[in-house]
Amino acid sequence: MSIKKFAAILCLLGSAVASNANAAFYNPFGPQQNVTMSTILDGGWTECYSATMSTFVGNSAQNVLSQCSGGYLMMAGRATGSDVFQLLAETTFSDATFNTGTGTQNVHTSNGSDWYFASNWSWGFTDVGSGVSLNECDGKSGADRMCLHTVNGAGGYRIGNNTGLNGSTSFEKVFFVSNGASQAEVPEPATIAMFGLGLLGLAAVRQRSTKK
Repeated sequence: MSIKKFAAILCLLGSAVASNANAAFYNPFGPQQNVTMSTILDGGWTECYSATMSTFVGNSAQNVLSQCSGGYLMMAGRATGSDVFQLLAETTFSDATFNTGTGTQNVHTSNGSDWYFASNWSWGFTDVGSGVSLNECDGKSGADRMCLHTVNGAGGYRIGNNTGLNGSTSFEKVFFVSNGASQAEVPEPATIAMFGLGLLGLAAVRQRSTKK
């Protein structure tokens, strides 16, 4: 094979690897509706917690957080057993669990969503700038709102416009974790380029040797 052909193949390989690396992480901005399980799992997320909305997450969400750890955290809600999530949002783990204060209307903006989290109060998100009405959980109308109680004995509360779900087994909350766009399983394009240059150099030396 000529050096020119070999170089062209390396360029194509590097482009393909770069494209796959960039497409690996599902990183939606803001609340999302009607997302399939395959989109999430194929996008680099791992399910870490699932329970019906009637299940208490703990007064500091410890029942979830003890099972979920990673760089990013996704909160999602669906009809129980469905492959399609009615609503989800994700951000860094630290932003999703940023303490906004018990008994407040405070939110913490991150990755296109307004998040709130506090012990003995609630945990959830809404779209940026839409405001919240927190009497523990968010009572404002809107399809981009999800809220879970962090109060002893209380379950979920809402997934979008489905509200009053504290005792519901027909809907469930699901959490996913991810470490983001990790390159651990995919070589960096720069690494491929260096490897390719080395092979090209060896090929050039060999070609010169055969011509002598």
